[in-house]
Amino acid sequence: MNISNKLHITELIRLPEQGTEDRLELKTGVNVLVGPPNTGKSKWLQMLDYLLGDDDSAAEAFGEDVAKKYTSVTAKLRIGATELEIERRWGDDIPKSRVFRNKEAINVKQLRQELLEKLEIPVIHYPQGNPYGSRTWPELGWRSLYRHMYRRQRMWNDIADKQPDSEQHACILQFTGLGDRLFSKEYGELIEKEKQIIELNAQKEQFLAVLSSVSKELLSAEELGVGLSLQSLAVAKKRVQGEIGNLEDKRQRLLKSLAEEVDTSPASEFDELSEEMASSESKLEELRLASERISKRLIEMENYRSSIEQELERLGRAQAAGKVLADLKVTHCPACDRPAPANNSITNCFLCRRPLETTETSGSSIRVEMEIEQTRAVLAEANEMIEAILQDRIGIRRKIARIEQRVREIRGLLRPVQSAAAAVLPPEIGFLDQSVGKLQEQLSQIERIVSSLRLRENLTEQIDKIRVVTSELEQEVARQSGELDFEGSSDELQDAMNTYLNAIKKAAPVAWTQKEVKVRIDEKRTRFLLGEQKKWSNQLGGTLTLYFLLSYHYALMSLSNKARNNFPGFQVIDFPAELPDGSTIHDKENFVLEPFVELLNQEGFENCQVIAAGNAFENLQGTHRLEFSKVWS
Repeated sequence: MNISNKLHITELIRLPEQGTEDRLELKTGVNVLVGPPNTGKSKWLQMLDYLLGDDDSAAEAFGEDVAKKYTSVTAKLRIGATELEIERRWGDDIPKSRVFRNKEAINVKQLRQELLEKLEIPVIHYPQGNPYGSRTWPELGWRSLYRHMYRRQRMWNDIADKQPDSEQHACILQFTGLGDRLFSKEYGELIEKEKQIIELNAQKEQFLAVLSSVSKELLSAEELGVGLSLQSLAVAKKRVQGEIGNLEDKRQRLLKSLAEEVDTSPASEFDELSEEMASSESKLEELRLASERISKRLIEMENYRSSIEQELERLGRAQAAGKVLADLKVTHCPACDRPAPANNSITNCFLCRRPLETTETSGSSIRVEMEIEQTRAVLAEANEMIEAILQDRIGIRRKIARIEQRVREIRGLLRPVQSAAAAVLPPEIGFLDQSVGKLQEQLSQIERIVSSLRLRENLTEQIDKIRVVTSELEQEVARQSGELDFEGSSDELQDAMNTYLNAIKKAAPVAWTQKEVKVRIDEKRTRFLLGEQKKWSNQLGGTLTLYFLLSYHYALMSLSNKARNNFPGFQVIDFPAELPDGSTIHDKENFVLEPFVELLNQEGFENCQVIAAGNAFENLQGTHRLEFSKVWS
């Protein structure tokens, strides 16, 4: 981030329904909005929040009463050398998300994106919880970051109230310049690839579990062993094939012995009928295929004929229109638009006076007539072809009917012979055929399992390809991680927070009664501790919490003069009228803001800005003071 690209507001303007507009002129450095409670200080800050990308309606953002009183609010601001005017209006005919940037209408989402771009804050995506979880990494947007810049009057309980820990951590990483390197594009891709490997391995295990369960019915315990494999399936396949071979040999021996007992004769009528049956069924199949082809051809020709008929109708309409339009006469002069003279010669053109054509039929009408004649000839040919196809189809259907009748006759003649043969065959033949059928089905199932098991190799290949990519990504992520200085960023925040607390302790020795603050930033979280690794929120009451949170804002502001950080040098602090422990803030306002005044007067913080709202800020030097006195009922 360019250290000159700091954000500061120069003017706030709100336009009432009636009367003159209200203005607040602001400067760089520390601005204090001073006045008793209910003088409208917080409403100005809420309106500024609304201008800077709030999704809510005007009534939701700063109250229905104020939304009714005013019709628009405008902020003039600077980011580096760029001046922007942002306006939001509200009313029945204005969309809730409408924003006017330099008078141009855009939406809230576009404004947020533009603020990040002009501040040169990179857009990152961060994990919420487990990086390998099913949730897509959300984008860390402007509004998430702004919650660390705007301390609302009612929000003095956490680093950023009502913000999940993972989002807080991502914001701090972004401000310290670590976010875009930790949550880099390569890291996101690496996580996605590793999630794919996990999913593929799970599919692979589930796939094998299902196949193993099915295989237990087909394989013996010895063949299956401890797990399903191509080798165990090959052994089972060989066993089943051997059993089928043994049964078929036994069947052949039975048939041979039976044939030896029966006096065989030359080719009988049974053999002739069987041959005729086979031949007829073969011819029947060929004729059915031919019938299907002819039916398809007939449909094509009928569609072709339909298109010709449509073309003929179109030409007929064109011919009729030509005859009607040919008799139309020019009634007005095309040059001056006056009526043509009534005494004009019918043989000469009334404009150029040259003789008119006397031919009744023009060249266009002749061409149309020729087109019609040609189309009629094509239609006649199509009708002839369709008639021939219909005759062919009738002939084939007659042949099919004759052959089907003959097949039925042959089956009737063979049925008694087959029944007699079945009665002669011993029952062992039937048992053997049934056993062979069962074994052949079992063999088919084994073949299908073998084919399915080979699909595992496809999953393995996919995993191997992804691992090659992850290996390259891991190297790049490792290189980027080596550049991450978590310790340095932790120390930077820690030192700044303790610098602030030392300053207020110097101004009021009994103000800070706790030990030093320790900050621990790593890949997964950011921790703020007190003394011996104690969580700050468990140790501090209302007043000490205020000091602690202000030290955090001071630490963020201290990041603004370093190019590697991404804090825009802008903060809005709305002090509460009363702390949770019942104490008032009135007598604490001055010395808690003095460290900010001193910081922003240092070199490198020239374009930074703090806007603070409170009750008094009496005798606070080095600030731009805005007084509020009218109490709103």
